[in-house]
Amino acid sequence: MKQFYLFLAALFITVSFAQTNHALNLDGVDDYVSTSKSAIQGNAARSFEAWIRTDENCIPGSGGGVQQVIADMGTFVVGKRFTFNLLFSNSVRLEIGGSGVSGSVAVNDSLWHHVAAVYDPTANKKITLYVDGVVCGTGNFTATPATTAGNVVIGRRVDGANPFGGDIDEFRLWNIALTDSDVQAHMNGEICAPPNNLVLYYTMNDGVADGNNTNTTTLTDQSGSNNGTLQNFSLSGASSNWTYGQNLSQTAFDTVVATVCEKYPIPDGSGYWDATGIYSWTFNQATGASAGCDSIVTYDLTIDTVDNRINQWGVVLSSPATNASFQWVNCDDSTDIAGAITAQYPVAANGSYAVKVTQGNCTEWSDCISITTVGLDENTSNWTIYPNPTSGEFFIAGAPSLREVALYDLNGRLLQTLAVTGSWVELPENLSEGFYIVRNVELGLSALISVQ
Repeated sequence: MKQFYLFLAALFITVSFAQTNHALNLDGVDDYVSTSKSAIQGNAARSFEAWIRTDENCIPGSGGGVQQVIADMGTFVVGKRFTFNLLFSNSVRLEIGGSGVSGSVAVNDSLWHHVAAVYDPTANKKITLYVDGVVCGTGNFTATPATTAGNVVIGRRVDGANPFGGDIDEFRLWNIALTDSDVQAHMNGEICAPPNNLVLYYTMNDGVADGNNTNTTTLTDQSGSNNGTLQNFSLSGASSNWTYGQNLSQTAFDTVVATVCEKYPIPDGSGYWDATGIYSWTFNQATGASAGCDSIVTYDLTIDTVDNRINQWGVVLSSPATNASFQWVNCDDSTDIAGAITAQYPVAANGSYAVKVTQGNCTEWSDCISITTVGLDENTSNWTIYPNPTSGEFFIAGAPSLREVALYDLNGRLLQTLAVTGSWVELPENLSEGFYIVRNVELGLSALISVQ
C-alpha cells in the first residue's frame, strides 16, 4: 500500500534544569558570521540544524517579503552553492542556485523554532525538511549538487545577499544525512560530546546577553577549531548583538505535545507510536542522545486517523469516508486522475486504482484495486435497466414478473424498497447523484445504476 501523511504538530518544551543560553541577533541589514570551515563539497551527504526566531516576511512578490538566509556555503555559481533559508510559505527551504525544495510550516511568528534540512544523495527523496522535529517537506533538486570549496557563512548568502533578520542559536553542520530519530534525539539540548560527523557546532554561548560585547567577536566552534567571526555587529544592546537564546539544557526533563497523522516515530527508529497516549523516552550520553547527557522526554501524543477503506461494485469504486475530500489516482504511475474528486469513481479503463482520502489535516492512500472488467456486462443476470444513467425513473426489461426492487448504496446499505409498476420504477425525489445498486433478492437479480 502506498501511503503519505501530512503532519501537524504543536510542540511545547519545558526544561527543569536551566543554564545560561545565548544566541545571536542579526539585524537583517548587514550582520553575518564568516567561518573558516570549508563547504561540504560535491554531492556528499550533509545536514543543517539551528534554532531560529524571526518575524520577517520571507515570501517574495506583492507582500514585499525577502528570502532570509540561515546559512550558505560554496561559491556563487549556478549549482556550486548550497543554501539553507526561509522563503516560500515563510518556511524552510534548501536550494542550489534557484533549484530547491520548500517546507510548508511557517516559522516567522516571533517564537523559537528548531529547523533542519537533510540532504541524502542515496535516498529516493534526497531532501527532507523539518520544523520542530516534524517533517514538513521532501523532494529533490532538479540538478545534482556540485558544491565548491567556499567557506560556510551564517546569516546571509555567500555573495552577501538576503541577510537574516532575527535570532539564531545552536547552529550545527553535519557531514551525514540525519534521520528523523537523529533530529528528534538532540534537537532539544546541547551536545556535550560532539561526534566526528558534527563538523561545525556553534552553541552561541559566547558574549553577554544584550550587554557590551565590543571585544567578543569570535563564535566558538564546539566541534573543532573552525571558529566564526562576527561581521558588522554593533555588539551593544538588544539587537545586532549577543542575546538570550532558546533554553537548551544539558540535563533536561522535556515534554513534547504533538498532534500527528497516523503515527509518530519512536526516537531510536525502532518503530512508531500509533495510538493516542503519553509516552516516555530516556536519551542518555552513551547513545549520543539529547544534550549528550541523560534526558527524559515525555511525548503527549494525539494520533489522528483517516478512513482509507475502499469499496468496489463492478467497475465502480467508492470510499465510505465522511467529512472528507477525495482524489482518485492511477496506482501504476501514482498520478492523480483529473476531475476524480468525489467519493465514487466509475473506472473507464482497465488498470489499478486507489483513492487519497483527506480528513482534517491528514491524508492517506487506500489500497490499490485492480480492475479488469471494463467493457463487460456488469449485470449479474439477463435483465436490463434503461435509461442508465437516469434522472428520475427507469424501465426493467427481461423480468416482467417483478413487483418491487430494493435500492442500495455502494456500501451495501439498504436505502429504500421501490415498487415496480408496469416494469417502470420511480426513484426517490431526494436521491443524490451517484451510483446505486438495484436488487431483487427473490429472483437473484442485481444491477448497477447511475443517477444524474
